[in-house]
Amino acid sequence: MKKFDNRPVEIRLSRSNGAHAFIQNLHSKGVKIKNLKHLENEIRFEMIRKDIKIVREVRKKYRVKVKIQYLQVSRIFQKNSWTAIGLLLLIIIPIIASQFVWDVNVEAETPELRVAVEKVIKDKLSLDKPKMKGRVKSDFEIRQTIMEELRDLSWVHILKTGSSMTIVPQLAPITDNKKNTTDAKNHLIATKSGVITHFEISSGERRVLPNTTVYKGDTLVSGVITVGDKSVVVGASGEVYADYWLETEFSIPKQIQFVSASSKEWTFDFKINNEKEQGKSLQRVDLPEWLSRFVEIKKTQKYITVTEEISEEQIESFILPLLHEKILKSLPPKTIIKKENILHVSFDDDKVKGKVLFLVNENIAKNYPIDQGD
Repeated sequence: MKKFDNRPVEIRLSRSNGAHAFIQNLHSKGVKIKNLKHLENEIRFEMIRKDIKIVREVRKKYRVKVKIQYLQVSRIFQKNSWTAIGLLLLIIIPIIASQFVWDVNVEAETPELRVAVEKVIKDKLSLDKPKMKGRVKSDFEIRQTIMEELRDLSWVHILKTGSSMTIVPQLAPITDNKKNTTDAKNHLIATKSGVITHFEISSGERRVLPNTTVYKGDTLVSGVITVGDKSVVVGASGEVYADYWLETEFSIPKQIQFVSASSKEWTFDFKINNEKEQGKSLQRVDLPEWLSRFVEIKKTQKYITVTEEISEEQIESFILPLLHEKILKSLPPKTIIKKENILHVSFDDDKVKGKVLFLVNENIAKNYPIDQGD
């Protein structure tokens, strides 16, 4: 269906013998004329743009000079208040929207871990719905909250892009905990000094309360419980967590090289020589045996090596996470680091040296055999 153009135009008609006949002819052809003005040297009137074709046909017949002025120029933005309001909203809405975190994604190794992290995000951090960036907790607080709830994690990577956030939990390496398991009944004693935070025990009687300072060798959970006038040996079993400060020193080259993933791509290789594969192979296409001897189609993860000089601004963003992960790997599973304090940093010609104080929460309990006299 043809769409008519009803935008207004102004017609300027030179006064001549055929001017009035020209206008009468337009009337007879159904052209609507508005604001007709008879001036000294010309006649002006307004009409709609769709009738211009008729004007051009008729003026040839009456040989009159016609000037056409478009009163409403063809443009995307018209000069009116609605255009101004629209442009204002076009600017304001993205600015307001950019002040919120709209999307939080979890990338985990297993669906179970992803669901567990999403539950913490919803219940403890309230990030399951849009939230102003100013009210979102810091990366450190988000990481510690998740790691306190899920003690099998060794680290939580937090990546931010615009108004979206990606959380990547990293599981702690699996260790063999069978070495201390015996049939003998035990107490649980402290392996180091600290402030008790909480208990996860299945048997035994607590000898200390949370928020109590204990010292190495103190009995945390007794394997002997008192029932009336009798003492019953049941054995203590479980974990007792405490906070303590751990000081560590570091010394690393000022210029470092690190390898980072760049891109994933499919490659088509001919097995002509024994060149070393560049990148990690992620997926291969199964080819017929006779063809696979000569050709290989695979998807690879490419890596790039970058050399960078450490600056003072990178201490917290680069060095601390590395130290954090290194310390965790040297401590028992389910250990978390609650806080990091930089005590001292110095930049020599080719080295960066310093001291960092970590607030560690760790299971400090170990088995201690129950004496036959207990």
